[in-house]
Amino acid sequence: MASQLNQSKKRGLDDMDTHTSDGEISEKTGDFHMRDVMHGINNIQNTLANLLLRIDGQGRHLDEVTKDIRGKHGIQERLESVQEQANDTIYITTELHEKQKKMERELSRMKDYIVRLEYCVKTQSEQILELKTRAMEDNIIVSGVDEKAPEIKNPENLAKIISNVFTAEMEIPAETVDSLQIYKLFRMGEYDKQRKYPRPICVQFANKSHKDIVMRHIKILKDKQSPIRVSQHQPEEIREKRKHLYDVQKQYADRNIETVLKGQKLIFTQSKSVYRDKIGSRPMADEIISGEEVKIAISTGKTTEDNGNRFAAHSTPVDSYKQVRRSLVEVMRTENTASASHNIYAFRFSTSDGTAHEGSEDDGEHGAGRMLLKALADNDINNALVVVSRWCGSKIGPRRFTHINEVGLSAARNMPVPV
Repeated sequence: MASQLNQSKKRGLDDMDTHTSDGEISEKTGDFHMRDVMHGINNIQNTLANLLLRIDGQGRHLDEVTKDIRGKHGIQERLESVQEQANDTIYITTELHEKQKKMERELSRMKDYIVRLEYCVKTQSEQILELKTRAMEDNIIVSGVDEKAPEIKNPENLAKIISNVFTAEMEIPAETVDSLQIYKLFRMGEYDKQRKYPRPICVQFANKSHKDIVMRHIKILKDKQSPIRVSQHQPEEIREKRKHLYDVQKQYADRNIETVLKGQKLIFTQSKSVYRDKIGSRPMADEIISGEEVKIAISTGKTTEDNGNRFAAHSTPVDSYKQVRRSLVEVMRTENTASASHNIYAFRFSTSDGTAHEGSEDDGEHGAGRMLLKALADNDINNALVVVSRWCGSKIGPRRFTHINEVGLSAARNMPVPV
C-alpha cells in the first residue's frame, strides 16, 4: 500500500514535470511568433515610411514641375512664347512670300520695259544715223592738205586751197571748178599743234550733182600717188564699219576668196552671198538679263581714271565663235559692266587646223575695237576675248585709246596660263 502510494506520487510528480515542460515550450513558441509579427510590422512600417518619403519627394517634384510649367518663365509660358514666335514667323514668311511675288512681277515688268526702251533707243539711233547720212550725202572730205596754225589776223583761205586741189591735183577744168556751188568749207575738229596729220577739210556742196563731178576725178589722185585723199563724207559709224569690212576683205583675199565691197556690204563674188559677222550684234538686255548662267573664268585688269573717265577690262579664254559669244554675255553680267558708256571688245583665236580668227566691236567708241585688236596681235595674245568698259566723263581726246589698250592688255595678261 505504502509502495503503491509512493509510486502514485512519483507518477504525479512526473506528470507535473511533463506539464511544466510543455507550457514552457508553448510559451517560447508564442514568443517566437510575436517577434516575427513585430518584425514584419516593423518592416511594413519601414516600407510605408519609405513610400511616404518617396511620395513626399514625388509630390515636391510634381510641385516643382507644376511651378516650372505654370510659373513665370515656365515651360507653359515658354511654349506660348514659342507659339507666338512661330505665328510671327509664319506671318513674316507669308509676308515675304507676297513681297517676293510682287518683286518678281515688278522685275518682270522692268525687264520688259528695259527691252522695249533698248529697242526704242536702237530704232532712234538707226533713224539718227540715216538722217546724218542724208545730211552728209552732198559733202566730201579732203584729207592731207597742209595746215598752218590758225591766225586771227591772217586766217587760211580754204576756198583758194580747195580750188587749187581741184584744178592742180585732181585736174578738173578751171571753168568747171568755178561753176561748182560750195555751200560751206571748214576744217574738222580743233587745232592741235601736236597733231601728227593736218585736220581734214569738209566741203559742203549746194547739191549732189556738183559733188559727183569731183568724185569722178578721185582716180587721178590715186594714179598720181598724191598725199591728198578725197572721200564721201559719212558718219563715223559707217566709216568704221567699212574699215572693218576692208580688213575682212583682206583676210579673205589672203585665202584666195574674192569679195566685192558695195556700200556697207561685203559680197562674195562666186556665191553672191553677203558676209555676216559670226558673233552677231552685241548682246542686248534680254540676253544679258535672262538666259542660262554659264560659269566662265573671268580675269580682270587694272582700272584707270582720267578727267572723270573710268576704264576697266575683263578677259576670258576662247577657242570658238560660240565661246566668244557666251563669254561676252557673261562678262556683260559682271557687276556694273552693262552700265558702261561703251563696252569695246576684241578677240583672237586659232582653230585646230591652224586657221586664225579675230574680230572687234567699237560699241560707239569709233576705232577703239580695231586698235584694241591690233594691240592684242602686236603682243602675241591669242585665244582670248578682251572687253574694255569706259564710263565717260569730260573729253580726253586720243588719250582714251591709250587707256583702252593698256587696261585691255593688263586683263589679257592676267588670264591663267593654259596647262
